Amino acid sequence: MIKVALVRGKYLNNFEGQNYIFDKKKIAVTGFSSLFPLHKKFPFPVVRLPSLADLGINRLMERGIKYLANRILGDGQILFGLENHSPFFDIFDTADPHYFYSYQLAKLRAKNLIKKLMVTYCETIPFNNESVAKKKFIKYFTLKWADLVICHSQKSKETLIREGVNLKKIKILKLGVDLKRFKAKEIREKNEKKRLEILFVGRLVEEKGIIDLYEAFREIKKRKKKMIDRINLRIVGDGDLKGYLIERIKNDQLGKAVTMENKNYEKMPEVYQRADLLIVPSKKTKTWEEQYGMVLIEGMASGLPIIAYDSGVIGENLGNCGIKIKEGDIKSLIEAIIFLIKDEKIRWKLGKMGKERVKKYFNSAKTAQKLEEIYQKLTGVNL
Repeated sequence: MIKVALVRGKYLNNFEGQNYIFDKKKIAVTGFSSLFPLHKKFPFPVVRLPSLADLGINRLMERGIKYLANRILGDGQILFGLENHSPFFDIFDTADPHYFYSYQLAKLRAKNLIKKLMVTYCETIPFNNESVAKKKFIKYFTLKWADLVICHSQKSKETLIREGVNLKKIKILKLGVDLKRFKAKEIREKNEKKRLEILFVGRLVEEKGIIDLYEAFREIKKRKKKMIDRINLRIVGDGDLKGYLIERIKNDQLGKAVTMENKNYEKMPEVYQRADLLIVPSKKTKTWEEQYGMVLIEGMASGLPIIAYDSGVIGENLGNCGIKIKEGDIKSLIEAIIFLIKDEKIRWKLGKMGKERVKKYFNSAKTAQKLEEIYQKLTGVNL
């Protein structure tokens, strides 16, 4: 048996976690999170440790704590007591190297106090997270002592190479989704008024493009009178722009056509199955771009046709199974939405292509098999 510590701090989640389901007689996974991770239930046991990342009663306070921690410690994602667990695992599988808990593990690896250190690297912007000297030091110290660095995209791999990481240390592994949960319904449900449902899933922040989508939807409603009673927009997520969007929807008198809600991850397969079209309009900022797009994978697995901005890793993962648009091109976004609303056959064709692509490249069961092989090679244990 190989014992694996999956260290993700506050960001331990089931988007990624569904790829870590193994035969427990072969691979025993234990998650390590802060006291309040993104999700409450996981498919493996979890050790919850105190962290500065959990402090803050609102977003403003959280940002203040993060700012101070970055400048004093280099990062606020410290897991107090993590070192106490060092003797009990064969591999520590940690997240991005600029997080403090990754640095905690790298220091243990440098002293040979843990057996193997594997780092998952998602960054796609070379030399990002280096504006603060301490954070830059943490990042490169962790990469130096990592036995293996896992990337989820070719773009992340190229970023690592530019940053000077040895190619022999790097391996690409695509994250997948559980195809038993994320799947298309043979007969897609419609709401009571038989409207086509346009779906957005994600954080309600500027870089996720929700404002662009709302503006596009509003314009379609204004311009295409025949479509007024045919379409609605469902927004699933939370974030800083929630209040702004509620006010806009009210002022534009679109309350009957636009809905906003939050959903537990366990309920998301039902959300996708009810929709007819998924929009992923993520936009690049100076310090972030779409690093993977699990929403994209979930939507394809659910048989949804997809319109997305060609940003970050979206194009790499979507392939030719959707309509890709230049970032911020709202005019083209409007045209693409209208095109797919009018053409059911194209919607069906793109949905089918997406399902096949996910089966081939983004099946979480296959990802788990590949992870098992990686763990065996890293430890030298044959299961």
